[in-house]
Amino acid sequence: MMKFVIIQCVKAYQDELKQIFKSIHINAYSEMDVEGFMKNADGTSDYSNWFGSTKNPYNYMVSFSFLAADKAEELLKRVDDFNNTIQGMSPMNAYIVGVEKSV
Repeated sequence: MMKFVIIQCVKAYQDELKQIFKSIHINAYSEMDVEGFMKNADGTSDYSNWFGSTKNPYNYMVSFSFLAADKAEELLKRVDDFNNTIQGMSPMNAYIVGVEKSV
């Protein structure tokens, strides 16, 4: 079954994400730059490290790909491994979404 994998990270980790893709032979993916805002970026939210204040947008990127289930699981494992090696406040965030149908 195909899975839709979405990964969000700060642009500073773009090269590391590409290395993760390369290491598990993901050759087809899309990415886009995103500018995010959060009304109450006061540090009390679990998501406050994802977004900047409304005055200073937070520049990050989103990558996505359609993968076989086992490849999607491996990708999330590699993202988790990466997150365990960094000491920054902005880990990569990854999601697997099931694809019910495709044409």
